[in-house]
Amino acid sequence: MTITVSTLALDAMKPDLAIPVSSVVLYKERPPLKQVDPKKLAKSLLTKQDFGCFTKLMGKESAWRDAKNPHSSASGIGQLLDSSYRNLGMKRSKAEVSQTIAALAYIGRHYGAGGPCKAWRTWLSQRTY
Repeated sequence: MTITVSTLALDAMKPDLAIPVSSVVLYKERPPLKQVDPKKLAKSLLTKQDFGCFTKLMGKESAWRDAKNPHSSASGIGQLLDSSYRNLGMKRSKAEVSQTIAALAYIGRHYGAGGPCKAWRTWLSQRTY
């Protein structure tokens, strides 16, 4: 099965623009987002170096699961707050692919050209990104 990433997903990662993603991945059969591997999607969107940083970051934040922080509104793979979703113009989703795109959009907007590696360095020094 061949994955084709929509331009909406790529636009969502630009630091100056975050567009709600209604169709992250296009398939002939259009399987539910739950069937798309969020790690494979991130790997296809990022450079090898950025993917390495992103996967370490998501591993520490949630172990790549739909996790919930009991002390705040942070949840999902990227542990984004409700306010982060609102600021991105996105809705929280249970689909891990959507959560991954939201985390990439947040990192793109917050860290710009530094991207996932700058977010990872921030996490190493502050235990948050």
